[in-house]
Amino acid sequence: MIKHEKRIKQVLDFRGVGNSKIHPTDIDAVLEFDNKFLILFEIKLKGVSNSIGQELVLKRLVDCWEKTNGNAFVLYCEHETDPQEIVSMENTTVHRIYSGGVNYKRNQNLKECLHKLADHYKITKLKKSL
Repeated sequence: MIKHEKRIKQVLDFRGVGNSKIHPTDIDAVLEFDNKFLILFEIKLKGVSNSIGQELVLKRLVDCWEKTNGNAFVLYCEHETDPQEIVSMENTTVHRIYSGGVNYKRNQNLKECLHKLADHYKITKLKKSL
């Protein structure tokens, strides 16, 4: 579901915002359901780690959401897609989930992981979207 296919390769330059130690980060995808469930996705090439700053931002967003709204998760996904190809989220593997202040190791296809979350937490809208 790429809305602006011609712009997908457009680079966002963060220069001028921050410094060598503090700079913007991105979140690859977000799902939110009924102000009760938040799922953040961070997708990297297999073997590539998150920066400390990005890790802190993702965890803090989840922790804050859980205090006020309900359940929240960071799904850390990896892929081995050729750089010339589009990374398909449904073909990524969840290698870690952060929720409730804990990191859980996984080795699970993203769609399978989302199905399990939808079933376990009774997220009807997520089930319908899969």
